[in-house]
Amino acid sequence: MTKPLLLLTIIFLAGLIILLLPDNNDRIISLNEIHGPSLQDLVGLVLMLSVWFASCLFVIKKWSQVIKRIGRSTAYFLILLYLLSLSGVVLALILSLDLLLWISITIAVIINVSVIITAIRAKE
Repeated sequence: MTKPLLLLTIIFLAGLIILLLPDNNDRIISLNEIHGPSLQDLVGLVLMLSVWFASCLFVIKKWSQVIKRIGRSTAYFLILLYLLSLSGVVLALILSLDLLLWISITIAVIINVSVIITAIRAKE
């Protein structure tokens, strides 16, 4: 594992741990009746989103190699499914649908990790 990849993994895991720690439920932002991040949650989310943004830039940089490795139609299908799952997250937060939220998050994470691993393994 390269040093930048290890650093990004550590930052992401630190954000995830911070997000999963119990807090006092003082919402900074209310997304709906049951969801809203506290200050502690926002710190964890910022760490995780910064790694997500860096990984998006990495995948974009390696996009041609990703397409060569998994095929154009598969790559674009995964991107479409990823965007639909992100839309599912937003819809679930708006309508307070926990099952849809967790299904959408799971699909998005699986696709995200798969494409990132494919980009890491791609040869120049």
